[in-house]
Amino acid sequence: MLNRGFRPAATALVLASALLMSACTGGDKPAATTPATVAIGLLVPTSGANAQIGQQATLGARLAIELVNRDVPAQPLPLPLGPGAGLRNGTKLTLISGNTESAPEKVDKEANRLVHDGAAGLIVADTIDVALTTGRVTDFLGIALVDAMSTSDTFGELNRVGHFRIQPSDRRMVSAALDMLYRQRDTDRFRRIVTAAGTPSGPLGDEATSLKNSIEDLSQAAGYAVAGKDHVVPLSGADAGEPGNLVGKEDAVLAIVTSAAEASAANDLAVRLKGTAPVIAIGPAVTALDQVKNPTALRVSGWSNEFAARNPIAQVIGAMYEQAFHTKLTEVAADAFMATLVMAMAMDQSTDYSKQSVRNAVQALTLPVTQTIMPWNGVRFDGNGVNQLAAGVVEQRSQNGYLIVQPAELATNSSLSL
Repeated sequence: MLNRGFRPAATALVLASALLMSACTGGDKPAATTPATVAIGLLVPTSGANAQIGQQATLGARLAIELVNRDVPAQPLPLPLGPGAGLRNGTKLTLISGNTESAPEKVDKEANRLVHDGAAGLIVADTIDVALTTGRVTDFLGIALVDAMSTSDTFGELNRVGHFRIQPSDRRMVSAALDMLYRQRDTDRFRRIVTAAGTPSGPLGDEATSLKNSIEDLSQAAGYAVAGKDHVVPLSGADAGEPGNLVGKEDAVLAIVTSAAEASAANDLAVRLKGTAPVIAIGPAVTALDQVKNPTALRVSGWSNEFAARNPIAQVIGAMYEQAFHTKLTEVAADAFMATLVMAMAMDQSTDYSKQSVRNAVQALTLPVTQTIMPWNGVRFDGNGVNQLAAGVVEQRSQNGYLIVQPAELATNSSLSL
């Protein structure tokens, strides 16, 4: 169970200065108008079926806030803010939260309340339907929104000027899977891509449709044959997880998973196809593979515990998180940590802490690979709010957990076993 109290050990607070290498101009004395504090608003579900998401995201965000605010000795690690407590001129960060209950109809009231209470920027960590609504509301409010979890390419079609998504897009996830297959293929393997999917509705259905189109487009561009749209392996219904005669020896399956049930069906499919064709899960429910027995399907995600165990910065943050909250750093907590750090850096670099200035600073922000705890190339947003430097990681389950297969420079398991 997550412990909501924050009691960092002294040694952890020394390590906290890894986040305190200045990206600000520094040195000037605080002006009389400099605020003592500035708030970041966090929209998460703290009650209801997805309360665990909200709890983990809150802890990740709180750790980032704590690190920015602490005045500790500088350490030779290349991370962004500091040395010294708080943002430029000593302004401290505060975190104020709103409970979405994973209900889109709750977002308008909660977002407006956070802005009324002084939030200069907002972070959301919730389901796609909540993120969609939040993007619309914050666009109307004129405030920056950093989205910690969304991957759907459909967001880019909405022309939201202040909705910034740190995760790799679904299209980039597909590219990661195809790149991995290209590295593995020989004359007899991986000539055709087969899609597996369920029949979700609403925003998840839109995301699944977009993913299907990306799989077809990118596969053909990479030189693969593609099974037709009438040859989709079902992940829902009576035949869920049954390949039938749709998958052969020269195939690889990209399974679009939008729910825990679909993730389980994708894994059943991988078990049935073991030795015949790989099944690579992709989509918003890939983390549900952690809950199935004998996980066999590969997965593509924007976070990797294997990477975190080998990356010095991620090790520091993971140790601090565990010391503070008595539980291991999770993917959701890491996502919220990075989203909060991105917002903090933007505030630090803004001309003031007004909504417009912070939003402009998020759009202009560039965070290099050396200044993240994620297996990406950094953070830089394009005109649609997509992080251009984020990339997907392909992992395969082993006896001791997941091993990275793609990208090659991070791989701990260079060959794919079927």
